[in-house]
Amino acid sequence: MWDSSNSGPRDWPWLALAEVADAVIGVDAEGRVTYMNPAAGRLAGVSPAAAAGRLFQEVLPLLDERTYQPAGLAPGGVTQSAILLSADGLERRIEAQGEPLPEAGPVRGAFFVLRDVSEHELAEERHRALEAELRRRTEELAAEDRRKDQFLAMLAHELRNPLAPIRNAVELMRQVETFDPSFQPSREMVERQVKHLARLVDDLLDVSRITHGNIRLRKEIVELGAAVRSAVEGIHPLVETRSHTLDVDLPAEPLCLDADAARVEQIVSNLLDNAARYTMPGGHIWVTARCEDGEAVVRVRDSGIGVPPDVLDRVFEPFVQTAGESLVRTEGGLGVGLSLVRSLVEMHGGRVEAHSPGLGQGSEFVVRLPTGLPAGAAGSSPAPAAPPAAAQDRSLRVLVVEDNLDAAESLATLLRLWNHDVQVVHDGRAALDAARAQKPEVVLLDIGLPGLDGYQVAQQLRQEESLAHTLLVAMTGYGQPEDRRRSREAGIHYHFVKPVEPLVLRNLLTGAALSDDWDGRPS
Repeated sequence: MWDSSNSGPRDWPWLALAEVADAVIGVDAEGRVTYMNPAAGRLAGVSPAAAAGRLFQEVLPLLDERTYQPAGLAPGGVTQSAILLSADGLERRIEAQGEPLPEAGPVRGAFFVLRDVSEHELAEERHRALEAELRRRTEELAAEDRRKDQFLAMLAHELRNPLAPIRNAVELMRQVETFDPSFQPSREMVERQVKHLARLVDDLLDVSRITHGNIRLRKEIVELGAAVRSAVEGIHPLVETRSHTLDVDLPAEPLCLDADAARVEQIVSNLLDNAARYTMPGGHIWVTARCEDGEAVVRVRDSGIGVPPDVLDRVFEPFVQTAGESLVRTEGGLGVGLSLVRSLVEMHGGRVEAHSPGLGQGSEFVVRLPTGLPAGAAGSSPAPAAPPAAAQDRSLRVLVVEDNLDAAESLATLLRLWNHDVQVVHDGRAALDAARAQKPEVVLLDIGLPGLDGYQVAQQLRQEESLAHTLLVAMTGYGQPEDRRRSREAGIHYHFVKPVEPLVLRNLLTGAALSDDWDGRPS
């Protein structure tokens, strides 16, 4: 036997193996253990002294990993894999490599180096399992995100559909006011609430679009004062209802931006809406716009209920109410308006801040946007001229295609008040038959129709030579970018999202009445 006491020049340097991390075992020609370093003792679960003289297979019982029968190790430099039944009753996967120990004559023994790869394989297995779990969770989140977007789009559609006939009825009430002015307060109240509902729906969808990067800014030369004035005009009914004092201070000289005009107006509108809703009746709201240090700065300040310190840092996060949980819900919204403000401001390369001394002490929101152009570089766009009276009186043949009976009849009534010849149908196939028979100059087309949908109807109408100059207008609850793209591909000229403002529709029809050379191409 060899042991650590042997120190001849031809003996193996066992002492150097004591510090080796892998298990090293020496055996004689009969396979009996002659040496074990500490790592081998730990692997076998026995002391080197207790293992001395015992057969290798007794100390380290190895099984073939395929047959689970006893496995022997052959010295020869080849790495072998086996299953070790350790003294603690656990199975460990090991890799072993052996080399013969030559003496003066024939081979008298061998040494083996054994490495426990169980932990390594377990770590790899855990890593693979973790990767698989991460892939599964990622796929689940992506699917959940898609379901959420589909739900929001469907929710918007379902909410907009009933808003359309209400908005039409409001416009009809306006006509009645010429005979009985007592209808005006009720009509204005309904009109305000319809606009508010439509705004909530748009805000929800905008949050989803921004999250997925689906909003693209349409930049142009924008005069900040004009955008602020437009936002103030839009919020005026709410301010007036709550008896607020609204002070607007704009620069005397034009302050021009390279920006998306509609989104800049939306930024200011959302801040004003927030101020009006969180300021008690009779309160004060201030709006100022200035050029400061090369930036366009808009400040919206109010004398409202303020923002608690614990909410101030989170006020631009989605679904956070600026007044915390104590405020009556009817005074708030969905908690997405300020989140949209921050996203839109940052998309323009700007920043927004919120300040408030605390509850009951009002708040101030400051928007800073980069100025893209020097003052005076942008010319103001001329206001569109009012169409001639003759055009307003000219009757058009209009086909209304709408499966919601209330929406169809209220729209038809409004169109007839405007002196148009109107026919109403409620499904896609009836629309094709009516269009071929009536030869309408304008088709007001819902998209979500039974049978043939609005896209299919439009595609077939485009193929009718006699309808080549018919103006196709989508009036639908579907307002996602994909919906608008499909409208263009189907040959629809305009895509309006319900509820459509009556003035916008009337101006469109007036323009169609003026045009004698409509080319039938989508604009």
